[in-house]
Amino acid sequence: MAQNPRAHSLAILGVAALLASCGVRKGAPDWIGADAAIVRCTVAGPNLSLPRLFDEVPSPAVPTGLYARTMDPIALDQLGYERDRAVCATLQAPDTAELDAAAEAIDELHTTRSELSRQARKLGRCLCSYADALDSRTIVPGCADQPTRLDCELESDQVAALSTLLAPLRAQLETTQVPRVHWRLSGRTDRIGRFVARYEDLLGRHPGGSEVYLRKTPLPPHAGMKLVSALLAIDHVVAVVRQDGGRAVLVVREIDDELILDHFAYPDWLSAGARGFDLELSALLPHLDDAQISRYRAALEPPTESRELMFEPRKGYMVELDRAGLERVDRGMVLAARFAGQHYDETKEVRVLPPLLIDRFAHQVPYGTEGTVLRVRTRLTDEGREWIAGAGDVAAFEALPGLGQADFTPQFTPASQAGAAQLFMLRGRPIEQSLFAGATGLPQVLMAIELAAPGSVEGEIDDFEVAVPSGPLPGELLSRPGLALLRERLSITPHELGVELVSGGRVLELELAPGE
Repeated sequence: MAQNPRAHSLAILGVAALLASCGVRKGAPDWIGADAAIVRCTVAGPNLSLPRLFDEVPSPAVPTGLYARTMDPIALDQLGYERDRAVCATLQAPDTAELDAAAEAIDELHTTRSELSRQARKLGRCLCSYADALDSRTIVPGCADQPTRLDCELESDQVAALSTLLAPLRAQLETTQVPRVHWRLSGRTDRIGRFVARYEDLLGRHPGGSEVYLRKTPLPPHAGMKLVSALLAIDHVVAVVRQDGGRAVLVVREIDDELILDHFAYPDWLSAGARGFDLELSALLPHLDDAQISRYRAALEPPTESRELMFEPRKGYMVELDRAGLERVDRGMVLAARFAGQHYDETKEVRVLPPLLIDRFAHQVPYGTEGTVLRVRTRLTDEGREWIAGAGDVAAFEALPGLGQADFTPQFTPASQAGAAQLFMLRGRPIEQSLFAGATGLPQVLMAIELAAPGSVEGEIDDFEVAVPSGPLPGELLSRPGLALLRERLSITPHELGVELVSGGRVLELELAPGE
């Protein structure tokens, strides 16, 4: 593609729009589940750095609460991962049935809490003092931020009445599973005990605040500590870290020669600019956690089915994105917003996309290429395979005109700009509009190159090469978001793009490298 920022983005967006399947190094495959929405693998090492090209293809960042920064090699080395070994982070996608159950339970929780509020007010002005007697101030509506009344006397019958009123809410807390964002960082370590010994050096990497609890740490009598205690009692757990005022928790495990970090976080509604956010609902989160310890234990288990990755992490820096998994993550954000008192009306959302041709996208910058080679694999859907097959067995430059939809531009307008819309990982993001929806734009970019310089496209439609010139890309094609750095790279130096249909026509593979 060439130097034109507009069309270069399409060329790479297309490069980034087509590929799919492979394996991991020792330790990693056991912890990368088939349902992972994102897999990001790099390597640990004190003298290594991430190649710029790796992050020129858009992908969501790992949370700062993993203390891994961008998963750059130096950060991973300081965490204690073995040098020159692959380390992988995964975003766990929630199960559809789990999300359906959460939607129903969240509505029931609000109904239960509203009824509690209505009935509790009948106990009079000393309600919050009665809540203090039951150590339940933060779950009684209207009491979380109220000062203690010194002129109240505890009436045993009133305290007992409040306890009875609270029973339905406590029961509902046990079954209301508010969707969390669950990232896992896994890899081999040769420095067992390093996290416990050096964690103070890492805490500055997370700006939201961290409270570290080790096995022998005295636990304060606060909501959320029941969960911390239970997690510390699990085999191989060496530390539990509460972050962001209790909104997130990090579980650190050392299992034989593996270092596993699991980061669970409820969405940061306030940073997302949420309107109508109920702070009292946020105060329920530690109580939810204490009531659902079994949920955390289950989430810490190894996946029942391992992921067959499209690239081998031991061969280069890689990211793999699963569209269905990301859709479920975004749905979880909508449901979590509902818990927080926000209503994101999906019927008012405008989301227009081309036909779904690929459902999994991966890219890798191989080791030993000095960070100049980009490989992409995309798994084609049934419609995607028909899309390619429809071109027939002809030369690429003859088939390309019939494959593109240059006049189609993905559109996304959220139902509201604040709140859930700021937390989406797929909807309206560059990975959706430039990667998953980019396949239909690539053919027109390649044809523009061929028309400007006949002979640039050589080969059959299932295996061809393109000489991508530097400078502005021919044609008037608009670029898509998230690819400015790639466009800039292409504008400076001529490149060669190889495109091949592999895995029995199920995967489209691309390789972009500097031209000779």
